[in-house]
Amino acid sequence: MKKHVLLVLLLGLTTSFCYSQVKVSVQGGAGFSGITKDKNYKADFGYRFGVGVEFPLARAWSLQTGLQLLNRKSSIDEDVLETRQYEGETVLLYETKKSKMSAVYLQLPVKIVTYLPLNTDCGLQISAGPYIAYGIGGNINGEMKRDPHWSGSGLVPEGFEDLGTHREFRSDTFNKDRGLKRLDIGLSAGVDFKYKSFFVGGAVEYGLLPVSKEFLKSMFEDVFDENKITRSPHHFGVELHVGYCFNLWK
Repeated sequence: MKKHVLLVLLLGLTTSFCYSQVKVSVQGGAGFSGITKDKNYKADFGYRFGVGVEFPLARAWSLQTGLQLLNRKSSIDEDVLETRQYEGETVLLYETKKSKMSAVYLQLPVKIVTYLPLNTDCGLQISAGPYIAYGIGGNINGEMKRDPHWSGSGLVPEGFEDLGTHREFRSDTFNKDRGLKRLDIGLSAGVDFKYKSFFVGGAVEYGLLPVSKEFLKSMFEDVFDENKITRSPHHFGVELHVGYCFNLWK
């Protein structure tokens, strides 16, 4: 008896999904992303593509998910002048650092969606919910210049002979030692204007997990290896997109 009841429920659920006009969508656009708690990092534009599936729940409500490929970009442009004391010597250290960071993620959003019709052909779709993203690639490219000036004897303390440098550097964004964390979990909310099968809109995102625990408050702390103060910044972003949706079953 129980087996028959379960079979009937399963068939009913399958039938309801088949006749509930499950929608599939494709979309593409650009995202403006950055990192919190670090004024030196500037947000930048990156691409975003994805496919989505929307399951109706009740009346104007539905559940939306899918898979997106996105590239979060940011840049750093920092000029710092500091005075430090080291074993009786005063060092005036001027350092500039410029770099660009690219981080490619696969992202899975899960949103609750409501539709507000404006007429028979168009309306507004409002969505909100969590997302989970995993970093699959990216790199950091940049250059760094250091120009030290010593007071007193003018002698460079031992261990700081190579402090004055000009070098270019490149590293993986998700480097195990000093890169970003691959896993990101956050919240997103958005609104779309829909006209028949087409839609255009935008969304905002905020990461709940810190991108890294190795972000130094000052790059000079890394040079002198003392009193290191780290921060735990988060991702934030705004994305714009256009897309097309269609019914999987009619």
